[in-house]
Amino acid sequence: MNHISFNFVVRKDVTNKEGLSPVYLTSRFNNKNFRVKFPLYVNSANWDETKQRVSVKDAEHQSKNELLIHYEAVASTYISQCLIKKTPMSKTGLELALFGKIISDCYFEFVKSEVENDATFSKETKRTYLAKLSKLKRFRSQISLSEIDYTFLMNYKKWMIESGNKENTYNKDFAIIKSFLNRAIKKGLIERHDFYQIKIRVVEGNREFLTMDELQILRKIYAEDLDDATKTHLQTLLNDDDVDNKTKKIIQKLLNKSVLHKPLKKALQTFLFTCYTGLRYKDLKGLLFEHIKGDFIVKKLHKTKKEVSIPLMSEAKKLLPERTSDSETVFSVYCNQSLNRYLKDLALIAGIGKTISHHCARHTFATLTFDGEETRIEVVSEMLGHTSVKTTRIYAKLLQHQKVKAIDSFNERLNVA
Repeated sequence: MNHISFNFVVRKDVTNKEGLSPVYLTSRFNNKNFRVKFPLYVNSANWDETKQRVSVKDAEHQSKNELLIHYEAVASTYISQCLIKKTPMSKTGLELALFGKIISDCYFEFVKSEVENDATFSKETKRTYLAKLSKLKRFRSQISLSEIDYTFLMNYKKWMIESGNKENTYNKDFAIIKSFLNRAIKKGLIERHDFYQIKIRVVEGNREFLTMDELQILRKIYAEDLDDATKTHLQTLLNDDDVDNKTKKIIQKLLNKSVLHKPLKKALQTFLFTCYTGLRYKDLKGLLFEHIKGDFIVKKLHKTKKEVSIPLMSEAKKLLPERTSDSETVFSVYCNQSLNRYLKDLALIAGIGKTISHHCARHTFATLTFDGEETRIEVVSEMLGHTSVKTTRIYAKLLQHQKVKAIDSFNERLNVA
């Protein structure tokens, strides 16, 4: 025999700005639970659990209880109709009966609304979240908040891995999904999620950095002063069928007129400046002329809120535009996506067989400044704004690895000879 029951629940763990908690109707049908949120908020201290009503302590208890009686009657009628007609009870049907519309629990709509209405998110953060949302849509065009369970997440992880995503990438996607599901819990849209079964971890990635020789090549390309080796490489690219025509035109102009394509030059300017200063992307973007104090950059960092003082080497000073007002930004910085696209083109032009990004410039600063002495580690750590010198020691390991590779290469050449 079918068994259907329902009762009202006040979510005491969730409150709005006025400190009031939402009221839900929970229904159980054949061991399946449904929960519908009402447009009604009460002080949890004024809720009588036994009577399932708002107590007289609430000044508006009469009107609120009348609303509850109305919802109770509508829900009872819906349940009776399901039993008489032998139709399955559903949350959608219950919502239609109560409100005349379906209350959407679409994950995509929820995230989009949160991103659009949260003033604490930066433009870059909003762009990242919406890009992750588009990526999820490619895997599943529609998904509700309650459908994001362990099985769904494992299938999504499998899809991301098959699409070429690395561990840190899919873990970042999971961290974002988890954060929005936590928001949904706080708003009473879902009761729980399955991330307690999933360990999200960040693995030590490949910290790509440039050698001094590679940095010098880019420096010469920026100065539009090409050496013979670079010219020969560029000529080879012109004859390469895998290089697109647009890039070939840029290369041709650089070879014939010694003029670098303006967008590439702008991207290279900020990249080189970061190679000389180690600034993170957001700190470079937020760098004002007032932060340039003589021969130093003095700035509170966005990530750690720590103030750093970074000496400006002569090459960094050459890249600084003409000073305007103190409140003006020093550089007009491309968004991360555009910047990395231009840097990819620059790596091709320079003959650098690495995937370079803005953060690669920060790693370059760390590794080329670092010489392995303990006091040096502390100095570099201070300039990078690291909260722990342990983070800076990663670069010591990188350099140690490079030394081993150099010796191995030397040994191989000896054996060949």
